[in-house]
Amino acid sequence: METFLRYWLRWPVVETVFKTYAWSWPLCETLHFVGLILLIGIVGMFDLRLLGIAKGLPIAPLRRLLPWGVFGFILCVMTGLMFVTGIYANVEIHPYYILVNNIYLQLKLLFIALAGLNLLAFYVTGMARAVDNLGAGADAPPLAKFIAGTSLTLWLGVIYVGRLIVWGRFTPE
Repeated sequence: METFLRYWLRWPVVETVFKTYAWSWPLCETLHFVGLILLIGIVGMFDLRLLGIAKGLPIAPLRRLLPWGVFGFILCVMTGLMFVTGIYANVEIHPYYILVNNIYLQLKLLFIALAGLNLLAFYVTGMARAVDNLGAGADAPPLAKFIAGTSLTLWLGVIYVGRLIVWGRFTPE
């Protein structure tokens, strides 16, 4: 597995882009933040509505915005992969060592995976269908509220530990 990760985590083409074009890393950061805004802004509004905040809003209009949240997630995944695979251009440390030694990066990836499982639970348990027709003033089922609270917590955790990655360990001691 280590050999596989060492090979696939380092993409010379991405490193070359980052070394050649000084604007490429800041552009990726900007796109990453735009993705976060779309993802957390839209999913966060949806979650808060399920938790009972802004009960005057029906779910349907918020539901129509969710594809933009998915677009934001895809944008974050793409730029995040560029950060990891092109990191050698900035700090000359193989991405494998960062992945293995940086607890904050590991936590961020864990929180993203758990958020994905939480989303799966939202659909598998039928809560997605249960909240589809919630009108203004209607309360979400307790399980939907729990899933929404978990979602909000996990995505805020992703943002928090994501900001800590630069202060984590990059190499073994």
